[in-house]
Amino acid sequence: MVQFSARTWNDLKEIRAFLFQRMYHAAPVMKKREEADHVIRDLFPLYMSHPDLLPERWHARALVAQEARLARMVADYVAGMTDRYALQAHREHCAEPLKYL
Repeated sequence: MVQFSARTWNDLKEIRAFLFQRMYHAAPVMKKREEADHVIRDLFPLYMSHPDLLPERWHARALVAQEARLARMVADYVAGMTDRYALQAHREHCAEPLKYL
């Protein structure tokens, strides 16, 4: 029983790794990753240079933060955005539309 369980577990790990690689590197997934990278590359410097665009609660903290702390705050804010909210913020605040959509 122990040998069977260990073998099954190893087989499952191999199958999971194979599927992950196939799915992770699939063209539609890579396209979405490029979109997300583009959004983050635009939003982070935008919020760093214009903290007034942050929501009121974040803006109040950003006004008193030193630059290193501000960078961490903006990184946390952008990382916590949902995909839909990040795309909406990008459409509202960035002049250049996404090339991938």
